[in-house]
Amino acid sequence: MNILLCNDDGIESLGLISLAKQLSKNNSLLVVAPKYNCSAMSHSLTIEKELILTKENIKGCKAYSITGTPVDCVKFAFLHFNTFNADIVVAGLNNAHNIGSDILYSGTVSICYEASFFNKISFAFSLYNRVVKDYDKYAVLAEKIINFLLPYSNNGDIWNINFPDENLEIKGAKITSLGKNLYSDRYEKIGENKYKLTGEVISHNENLEDCDIEWLKKGYITITPLVYDKTNFTKVEKVKNLCIKL
Repeated sequence: MNILLCNDDGIESLGLISLAKQLSKNNSLLVVAPKYNCSAMSHSLTIEKELILTKENIKGCKAYSITGTPVDCVKFAFLHFNTFNADIVVAGLNNAHNIGSDILYSGTVSICYEASFFNKISFAFSLYNRVVKDYDKYAVLAEKIINFLLPYSNNGDIWNINFPDENLEIKGAKITSLGKNLYSDRYEKIGENKYKLTGEVISHNENLEDCDIEWLKKGYITITPLVYDKTNFTKVEKVKNLCIKL
C-alpha cells in the first residue's frame, strides 16, 4: 500500500519519525511535512509566496519538507509527486490532542480534510500528551487501527483518532461523536504592543457522556468519522422553499 504521511508539528517531530518507521515496514511511504512547527494553522494555504522543498533523511522512506502549511504538504504531494499515487493519507502523530471543537483549529485534521478533497481515505492520529515517553508504542497502535478501519472505509472518509493520557491505562477504543472543549482564553500582554493567547481547559456540562472528550478522559482511544461538508442540511430543508424577495 502507498501511504502519504504528513503532520503539523514539523519534519523533526518524534511522533512523525516513529510513525514513519512503523508504516514503512510493510508499505511504500512518502513523507511530506512542514519545515517548521505549524500547529493550529487549520486549513491555511500558502498563496503568492514561494515554497522551498528540501529532501530529508528519514530511514525507510522518501521524505521531504516544505516551507509551508500542513495543507500545503498534502496538496504539493498530490500535485508534484503525482506518480506516487497514494492509497491513503495519514497525519500525525500529533503532540497534543485534537478532540471536539478543537478540530476547527487543527492542522493535523485539516491534512485529512485536504486528503478528502482528493477522494482519499485519511487518518489523523493525536496524542493527549505534548511530550511522550514511548512514541513507538502509539505508532504500532496507529497501524493496527488503520488496518482495522480500512475495510469499513470509502474513498474520501476521514477518521480522527486520539490516544488518551500516557499515564492512563488504555481501556479500549470507542467510535464516538465530537464533544466541545471550552477554554479560559485570554490575551496576555508580554511586551509593548505584544500579546500572547493563553488559557486552560475549563469544566462544563455541555457534553454528552458518549463523546470523544469524555471517553478520552476515561482512558479510551477515541475514533470519530468526520466530513468536510459543513452544510446544515436540516436548515436547508426548512428554508429552501422560501420565496426570497429582493
